[in-house]
Amino acid sequence: MIERLEKAIARLRSLPKERQEDAAELILSLVEHDSDSLQLTDAQAAEVERRMREPSGFVAHAEVEAFLRSRTA
Repeated sequence: MIERLEKAIARLRSLPKERQEDAAELILSLVEHDSDSLQLTDAQAAEVERRMREPSGFVAHAEVEAFLRSRTA
């Protein structure tokens, strides 16, 4: 364990029980939701694929730049 984390845990031990519970909840939430372990469900992946196939109302960055350049030239 790194020294900074050890210091933080030592400080947490001095907090009231309720605050320790809050801190534990935050730490566990952070660890459980680590971005390296996140995976989409099959339904979520299908929804992403569906949305990527549909045309959107958004304009590509290059198109916005070209439009702005044409207005300022």
